[in-house]
Amino acid sequence: MGNTSATPSDKDGEKPMLLAALFAVIILLLILIILFIRRCIKCHKKRAAAVRYVNPALSSSDTQNPLIDERVTIVLEEIDHNNVTPQDETPEVVVEYSNLKSYRVSLDQFIREVDNKREKDGFREEFKEIPNGLLELHFAALKKENKSRNRYKKVYPYDYCRVVLDTDDNTGGTDYVNACFVHGFNFDKEYIAAQGPFTNETLLDFWRLIWQNRCTRVVMLTNLFEGDRMKCLQYWPENEDMRFGPFLVRPEMQDVFEQYTVRRLVVEKGDEKKRVTQYHFTAWPDCRVPEDMDTLLEFRNIVIKDIAPEEGPIVVHCSAGIGRTGTFIALDYLLKEVMTKDSIDVINCVSKLRQQRAFSIQTDMQYAFLQEAIVHALTHHDYLTGPFLEVDGM
Repeated sequence: MGNTSATPSDKDGEKPMLLAALFAVIILLLILIILFIRRCIKCHKKRAAAVRYVNPALSSSDTQNPLIDERVTIVLEEIDHNNVTPQDETPEVVVEYSNLKSYRVSLDQFIREVDNKREKDGFREEFKEIPNGLLELHFAALKKENKSRNRYKKVYPYDYCRVVLDTDDNTGGTDYVNACFVHGFNFDKEYIAAQGPFTNETLLDFWRLIWQNRCTRVVMLTNLFEGDRMKCLQYWPENEDMRFGPFLVRPEMQDVFEQYTVRRLVVEKGDEKKRVTQYHFTAWPDCRVPEDMDTLLEFRNIVIKDIAPEEGPIVVHCSAGIGRTGTFIALDYLLKEVMTKDSIDVINCVSKLRQQRAFSIQTDMQYAFLQEAIVHALTHHDYLTGPFLEVDGM
């Protein structure tokens, strides 16, 4: 008689509570699933865009150079243009600026620290700590119509500082070229860091870049072929005139030295005519450093001799436009800095350079060479003021 049972009204009251609890559990599970998926996507992107470092096996000749031991190299991979995605891609900017740091020291302390880093492998560890990767947006490089103008994966110009070609003069159909403006110590946009031309269309784009930006000096730091690999197409004439679209390029003068060549060219477009000087350093192996530091310092002095503010940017290129190109630009920048200041900040210089041209300075060996060359210039003062070798016609 004392047993109780739930009435129909009690059961009706429990149903909304059960449904509400079930709905809350479902919502919570959905939130957890969404958070998990977002985290997985973020981790996948970071892995996909991570810079890969390797330590290439050393040859017997490598072991003779203290700058080469246990190298750290940013590995480049050429794009297979036969299998390029036929649509625009979305850029991935995954490297944070939290690692960005500045380390300014007096010149005396810098010389001492370079000696110490040489003995204790400090260059290698310092190089790995500098922010790297694609640090800014690069939508233009990933547009389907521009992909054929990129030679290497992830070596793309940033949208904010890329060289934009003028298409109004009917010299080409695109405003895109794989090249970036880089600020110098004395002027903004003092350099253009460029990929070397590797197809017929990029040969024309290269001359459009030079012509439209009033460039009078071009620094080439690669050979046309290195081993069995084509590093850059020849964009200048040897004996006979060459034509690239509307540009007629004539040879005017050539001085050949042991480790570099200076070529004076005349470029014509219609009734207009301009002179361009190419400075071609021929003794800088890919992913390595020149054996003769003195000659490179002399070469740099010849490049900047009598340069006027009204001249356009100095075009600097190798193959990808990052390793040798970045090292040369950083060397020129820092040598100009030590001419006017009693201190130096290499880390900040390289960090800012990479914010303008991705992956600048490709190996720890190049990073070490950069600092060794600055010390050599500081301790041999002629390299800060000369010597300037005489070149015919200059």
